[in-house]
Amino acid sequence: MFPTLFFNVLSVFLMMLPGYLVIKKGIIRDESLKDFSLVIVKVFYPCLIFSSITSNFTIHNILESWQLPFSVFLFFITTYTIGLIYTGFFKEKSVERKKSMLFQFTVNNYSFLPLAIIAKLYDEQHMAALIFSTLGAELVVWTLGMAILNTEKKQTNKFSLKRLSPLFSPPLIGIYFSMVVLWMLHLFNTSISEITNQHISLSYLYSTINQLGKATIPMSLLMVGGRMGKIKLIDLSEKDIWIVTCFRLIILPLVGIGLFKLFFGNHPFINVMLIVAVMPNSVASLVFGELYGADQKLMSGTVLITHLLALLSIPLFLMFLI
Repeated sequence: MFPTLFFNVLSVFLMMLPGYLVIKKGIIRDESLKDFSLVIVKVFYPCLIFSSITSNFTIHNILESWQLPFSVFLFFITTYTIGLIYTGFFKEKSVERKKSMLFQFTVNNYSFLPLAIIAKLYDEQHMAALIFSTLGAELVVWTLGMAILNTEKKQTNKFSLKRLSPLFSPPLIGIYFSMVVLWMLHLFNTSISEITNQHISLSYLYSTINQLGKATIPMSLLMVGGRMGKIKLIDLSEKDIWIVTCFRLIILPLVGIGLFKLFFGNHPFINVMLIVAVMPNSVASLVFGELYGADQKLMSGTVLITHLLALLSIPLFLMFLI
């Protein structure tokens, strides 16, 4: 069981290697990674959300699966509380260090990496379930997460509040639009397949959206690898990096597993929840850290170490969970 899981996870991580190499070899500029991120978040990922949800769910399925986003929301709130308690004991740490640690306690790699792993282990319905579950994570990231990092009062102007609102996050807009389409299909007692079979133009449009969505996983992993290529190994010796790593890969996953087993043990997509619980730190934290003056050494160090060690920790956890 472990070798199978290990090589499935390894194949996902190997997709990061080209991104790492093109940054290390200077084939593309570091600044290009931000452009990649914008294209993924604003184009590819919303297309994947729309095609996955509309092809694998009905409005009844969505209403019955409210536990998916709520479970991830509850998990993130729990990890935030644990991080708040931990960082509260250390008054000597700088504001930048404390908010960076708290963010890394709160948010993990809840979308792109588990999406690639689930694509290896399960079917499209499980991928759609993961995408729907990210609604809970996105709400935490774009509200509580931004509140953690955005400690400067001068940054809380009208434009920033609008930009940070969950309503303006492209992935969330993709989810909302999918919900509207599913509701319309329900009202007219039809399905997306029936609509596309009857209208050739809509069939080509839906196929185009589907193809764009399929670019999400490889493009995301390339971007993750590129971000890894920017991290300096000399920054990995700090104690706080290893403390966060210990929490992120061992303690917090155990808390999440217990939480999900206790409240959602009989849910048909419990495996999706469990996979989310054992993920490493979010690569997006590097981008957020740059924007909001966080401790970049801690952010980059925890992202690199947790991803490297996750190559072993993820298969070990999944061997006993699925």
